[in-house]
Amino acid sequence: MCDRARPIVTLLIAPDSPLAKGRIPKSATELEDGIRVSFDPVSYGALRASIGEFIPLLEVLAMFAEAIQKKLEEDAAEARNTHENGDGTQ
Repeated sequence: MCDRARPIVTLLIAPDSPLAKGRIPKSATELEDGIRVSFDPVSYGALRASIGEFIPLLEVLAMFAEAIQKKLEEDAAEARNTHENGDGTQ
């Protein structure tokens, strides 16, 4: 058991992606443009292993950390732009 929160990343997997043929969690939602699914690092590693791609858990954690940081930076930039353009609500 883990004594800290697990990062969760949500992906949109293209229908023609090899990942779409792997071990997708039951919570996945099929959309017109792909499969939307949230992963914790272990589940993502299991998906990749189910299609024959083995990634060490530490590498998955690093990938998730990068993705989360990028999303936070994008959200912050969007918030700044909205504020600077006067589009925010007060």
